[in-house]
Amino acid sequence: MGFGPPVAYPETVGKTWTIAMLAIVLGSSGALASADDSSYAGVTPGSENSENLPPKAEEIPQGALMLTWPGFMMHKDGGSCFFVQTSRPVKFGTQKSEGRLELVLHNTRVHLKNNYLPLETEFFETPVTRATVQPRGKKDLVMVFEMREDAAPTITQKKGKDGFNYVFVKFAP
Repeated sequence: MGFGPPVAYPETVGKTWTIAMLAIVLGSSGALASADDSSYAGVTPGSENSENLPPKAEEIPQGALMLTWPGFMMHKDGGSCFFVQTSRPVKFGTQKSEGRLELVLHNTRVHLKNNYLPLETEFFETPVTRATVQPRGKKDLVMVFEMREDAAPTITQKKGKDGFNYVFVKFAP
């Protein structure tokens, strides 16, 4: 079981690839990116700035109830907040079990498959190690919070200035 003959590339291909990767890693500033960078390019809840709209927002069907963005933020007071951005207000409920909290979003679809990617929070000071959006039956979605410790969040829903709806799941410091 072989992989075929080795492929010979011109010497410049390797150099070009190395330079391109360094440019991506270093960015335009010439310094390595860090968690302290304030260059978050995702959705900012309630922002009036059209640059922070979810990807392909113009493709959301009129009147559809879509989850357009799941997100996570740390607060300056030490608390943490997960949120889901939806195209309009959503009916929701919660279910709790050992090591797990579920936010059930009724009659909601996912706008883009990327919204199923997990929010990895194990290295942040939050009671949640990971949150994922998953389908539940034919009509619902559930955001599953894998808990590192028992904590009761405050859950609220609010219409943002950007025209989208937000469900916030806030954990105290």
